[in-house]
Amino acid sequence: MAGLIDELIVVLDEMNDLYEQLIKSGKDKLEVIIKNNIEELQKINADENVLVGKTLKLDKKREELFSDIAFVLNKNPEDMTLTNLIEYIDKQAESENVRKARDKASELLAELKKTNEHNRMLIEESLSQAEFSMNLLRGSLSKRPYYCDTLGNEIPTGDRLFDIKQ
Repeated sequence: MAGLIDELIVVLDEMNDLYEQLIKSGKDKLEVIIKNNIEELQKINADENVLVGKTLKLDKKREELFSDIAFVLNKNPEDMTLTNLIEYIDKQAESENVRKARDKASELLAELKKTNEHNRMLIEESLSQAEFSMNLLRGSLSKRPYYCDTLGNEIPTGDRLFDIKQ
């Protein structure tokens, strides 16, 4: 049992390390969004996808460990959470390490959520500004330039943004 809990603590610590990397990535993304550097934003997103993939693998490992621990404790695996586990092993030395890992994960996830929400709002604002600019351009099409022939009759120019023949 102690070996399973020790392994769980290692997995939780690795997950917390990944959460810290995702937070740093989110803060880097904030700077890139402000600078409107699309290429760097794509690179950060690719790096984040790798980190998320690693997190998913560790989460699967955590679930397997929960299942094994639940079996040893004769508990329902679906009811197994870190909080419940801490209660079940309260008298054992490992309970404090599990508690610390859980508390750190909780703090990191709250910070990650806050960072992601801030980035989402900035991206939405950028998209809103781009849409406004496009609407201005589209609106100017209704007042498109026209030409007149020698008799003063209007000659339509079409729906182009720029009235240039190539």
